[in-house]
Amino acid sequence: MAQILKEEFREAILNSAKKEFLEKGYEEASMRNIAKNAGMTVGNLYRYFPSKDDIHQSIVSETVEEIDDLLRHLTANNVSMEARVFNIKANVDDLRVLMNTLAERIVEIYLSHPDEFNILMMQSKLNQDLTAWFSKAINSLIEQHYLIPGFRQEKEILSHSYAVSIFAGMKEIFSVAEQFEDPNRLTMIVKTYLNSYVLMLDSDIRKLV
Repeated sequence: MAQILKEEFREAILNSAKKEFLEKGYEEASMRNIAKNAGMTVGNLYRYFPSKDDIHQSIVSETVEEIDDLLRHLTANNVSMEARVFNIKANVDDLRVLMNTLAERIVEIYLSHPDEFNILMMQSKLNQDLTAWFSKAINSLIEQHYLIPGFRQEKEILSHSYAVSIFAGMKEIFSVAEQFEDPNRLTMIVKTYLNSYVLMLDSDIRKLV
């Protein structure tokens, strides 16, 4: 007879996992510790979540969905976390407006789910996926806004380099975000950071046009 999984046990696992991830990071987090602090055996934990990645995905799924909804809203459904084709048509002024709105909403999402947001940034596979997403978005922006014949390999390298840097910086900002008692100060930092990349990208690409 199959045993019935109980919602309170599932919630205990997720609460324990959040603490473990925040204290030790995704890679060093231990399923044994998660089970122990949830008050159950490791075997019982695996009945609820087959892997550490499954726990991670369950914790961050709502935050990921909110970020995806934000991207779709800001770009009229032309960009999303699941997109394989990007359609970013904007001049530098448009991008600055978009970055300011993005910064404001990202901070709101962070404030609503601070633990989940920071845990979202931890998982190395997810980090790679998000960096690849940033890279494709930047590459699409270069292709559609700047007329540079050829230059395929160079665009890919440049896009990836920007993506790695942007994502690393955002992780760093939000890892210390709790230090700011005034959310407006955090928003200002994120706006400044994102807009600095808009200006740098525009300046760098114009040198090549």
